[in-house]
Amino acid sequence: MVRAVKHVDEAVVDTTLEKIEAGRQVGFHRLFRGDDWRGTARGKQWERDFAAIGVEVVCLPYAAHVSSTSLRRIVSVLAATNRH
Repeated sequence: MVRAVKHVDEAVVDTTLEKIEAGRQVGFHRLFRGDDWRGTARGKQWERDFAAIGVEVVCLPYAAHVSSTSLRRIVSVLAATNRH
């Protein structure tokens, strides 16, 4: 679990694609994403938008075998299961 990492203050489940709004609500200081976004129009816009609210965008090496969409689905199922 992410919470077990000693450098993590808090782990929050991301339920929206509106990252700027999440940044404002949660107040995180860094956004980690795959470097496959680096240099794209959307990636550059994210960097500008996040810089404006004091969030550093950190690019991690792209991992072809990891799907953020699949991870979101798994987290949603687990969250729904834990609510019952």
